[in-house]
Amino acid sequence: MFQFLLQTEIDMESKGSSRAAGHIADLPEQIWWAILERLPPKSVLRFRAVCKSWLNCISNNNFLEEYHGRQKPQHLIVPVDPDNTKHKRSHRVDAVDFEHPEDGVRSIICFTSFGLFEGFDPDEEAAEYLMSAVQGSIGGLLLVSFEHRSYICNPGTKESRRLPQLDDHEVLGLYMLGDEFRVLYLKEDEEGDDEFFVLSVHQFLSNKSIGYCPVSPAANQRENGHKKLRFSLQSSAIEPPAMVGANLYWAPTELWPDITVFDCQSELFHWMKLPKTKELIKSNDSKTMKVLELDGELGLSLHRRGESSVELWVLDSLKMWELKHSIQLPVADITGFGAHTWDPFLMSMDGGVIVRCVSQGQGQGQGGDGQQGTQALLYCNRDGELAPGPLFVGDLAAPAIHLFKQSIRRYALFQGHQQDATSPLSLFRDL
Repeated sequence: MFQFLLQTEIDMESKGSSRAAGHIADLPEQIWWAILERLPPKSVLRFRAVCKSWLNCISNNNFLEEYHGRQKPQHLIVPVDPDNTKHKRSHRVDAVDFEHPEDGVRSIICFTSFGLFEGFDPDEEAAEYLMSAVQGSIGGLLLVSFEHRSYICNPGTKESRRLPQLDDHEVLGLYMLGDEFRVLYLKEDEEGDDEFFVLSVHQFLSNKSIGYCPVSPAANQRENGHKKLRFSLQSSAIEPPAMVGANLYWAPTELWPDITVFDCQSELFHWMKLPKTKELIKSNDSKTMKVLELDGELGLSLHRRGESSVELWVLDSLKMWELKHSIQLPVADITGFGAHTWDPFLMSMDGGVIVRCVSQGQGQGQGGDGQQGTQALLYCNRDGELAPGPLFVGDLAAPAIHLFKQSIRRYALFQGHQQDATSPLSLFRDL
């Protein structure tokens, strides 16, 4: 069947769509559906030109949802090009399937800048002016920033849109409420105080303040929320929240030991305690924790610095924490890659572990101070076995913390706003 589809695509290229349409005119609709769901986005979008029936099928909302649901989540990495200069910089976002390294690394954003962006100072050596970052991923869309310019984009359809309201502000999370994309971010006022805003991204942008301390009354009274809130949150480019249901969740930090929760409907924060188990309450000041969404449930990846195990806890529908996996890492093999420091975190319900190693400088793993060095990304399965070799070696602007599932849905928010793919400012120009 896939050989048939390949021949159909070849016919479309060489002889137009009429012959290709003849190949599939008699196929039942359920067969089209089953075939198309298994194809990569580029091929699916091309097949819209085969015939009217396929166009209708590919434009069907139910098909688009099922197609998106079938996509395997991939991890996003933001490599730093060693050939970058002050006057010319290459920007990339790559997608990696750590569980299937044979599929390789695929660039989903790639372009080169020549000082075209506002705020880009070619004589400025500070790293913050050269930063590329993924700030959110949901529904097949990415929120990204390059040299202080923010965009929302769909790599599956190569559509993008500038979001100047977010430039130079700290993004806390990208989320969906119904079919609408929203961004929670901080904006510093003239007094130097942080004010919380929500940007609604649809065909027209709407921006509103939700206050300086949007904490639920009960949590504010019990937790002294106005002092706690700012120190319990981190930029989504560094520690993205997990969206489960209608809530965003942030992992505990060294300053605050609780999980921070943002109710996307009420637009108020509160806090949630970690499970009161012997395993979680010991070594309180030396844990590395990350939150993630796992099949509709909240997951918590836990690693105690100096130990060789990493655990996955899941909050079930009864709001009870359950230990799903405890994986012993092959420390000797990890350090055999020349790892000075290393930082593991679980990223799948099956127990797959990504290990971020730093071989030069000081890293954020086993006692490092956060300075960046040359990095390697390793994959370890639930049995504690490392993949044959590193899946990435080089410099990263950010670790592999965002998950991405492709979508071919054409959202109305891009209509009349997207950059042409050949534009010098297109995020996809060099693909």
